[in-house]
Amino acid sequence: MSLSSTEIAAFVDGEHVGPERTVTGLDALDTAGSDDFAFCIYDDPTYVHESDAGVIVCPPGIDAPESRTLVLAREPKLAFVRIANEFFMNRPDETRIHPTATVADGARVGKRVVIGPHVHVDDCVEIGDDCTLRAGAVLGSEGFGFARDGSDRLHRQIHQGGVVIENDVEIGPNASIDRAVFDETVVERGAKLSGQVHLAHQVRIGRDTTVAYGSGFSGGATVGRRVTVHPHVSVATDVAIGDDAEIGMNAGVLSDVPDGTTVVGTPARPITDQ
Repeated sequence: MSLSSTEIAAFVDGEHVGPERTVTGLDALDTAGSDDFAFCIYDDPTYVHESDAGVIVCPPGIDAPESRTLVLAREPKLAFVRIANEFFMNRPDETRIHPTATVADGARVGKRVVIGPHVHVDDCVEIGDDCTLRAGAVLGSEGFGFARDGSDRLHRQIHQGGVVIENDVEIGPNASIDRAVFDETVVERGAKLSGQVHLAHQVRIGRDTTVAYGSGFSGGATVGRRVTVHPHVSVATDVAIGDDAEIGMNAGVLSDVPDGTTVVGTPARPITDQ
């Protein structure tokens, strides 16, 4: 792929500074060569001076030599990611299922879905378009639900619900998503789950939410839209996390979290209360 600096600027609606250059790849700022483009989130020109990148996406107002080729954008990282996804990422034209993956009869899989090695998709699962399921993910297994009788013997609870994965969702390696008891466990459009994340029965993860590795959600927990969940978070049964909230690393969320609130610790509390 060959891309000019003016094409980059036009695509991200940025300001082009310096001579026009052509790039054929992308790399980190400190390792990029003259044929690569990179991004810099700092307005300190030292980072630009020390980089060999041919084109650098930078914040507006940076003071750099006229000989350097820059694209000025308010959010350099976002601009870089958009360019990389549009011009340098190989996206499938059709659904791809690895030979070692198992997709049960009855499962519904959308268009341009990538299902990686050793993934298991049960028959109660519906997957939307443009989703990625990475190695070892398990979707649709029975939830962890039991009833105890008078002699303390455990009896497994029936699970006859399903799992719905909406469009543009990513499920990380060795993540597991249980089927619901009667309704659905849902991951809404655009949500991204990292490795070893677990969703119990009837959990709902909202649109464009990110869940980092090792986090677990007990049955019936709901997470709003655009939430950021950091690594190794535990969320208790039926807890509701509002839109635009942020959950700090290792937090134990035992009660509801209002919209736009950042919580940390166990039990999780608003960061202003710590």
